[in-house]
Amino acid sequence: IRFYELFLYEEKYVNENGCVNKFLQILLDSPVVDVGPPADWVKINVQRTKDCFEVYALVPGLLREEVRVQSDPVGRLVISGQPEQPDNPWGVSPFKKVVSLPSRIDPHQTSAVVTLHGQLFVRVPFEQAAIS
Repeated sequence: IRFYELFLYEEKYVNENGCVNKFLQILLDSPVVDVGPPADWVKINVQRTKDCFEVYALVPGLLREEVRVQSDPVGRLVISGQPEQPDNPWGVSPFKKVVSLPSRIDPHQTSAVVTLHGQLFVRVPFEQAAIS
């Protein structure tokens, strides 16, 4: 399995009209598995649009450089976090979660954004062959 690392940057995802694309979205019940100790404080939702999956995660207390996102073509998305200070007063601990998406994806076109408020947004386009 080859995972592709995504670099996180502070930018808002907007569509070609300048607003967040919210129509034709379906909330999915994608399996999310903790790897290592459970991190119930990390909340993840997945929605499907006409051309991609949109993954929303709450990762409070982590900076963007402390969050890592990886994906592979078969539809696995790995979201992990590693606080710089393990003994932080907020109780934020390292975590790793694997989200299994229901179809093949294009990991090279996947993008991720983390806000200053600990909100992670990942846009995961379908594999081109899966759209046709």
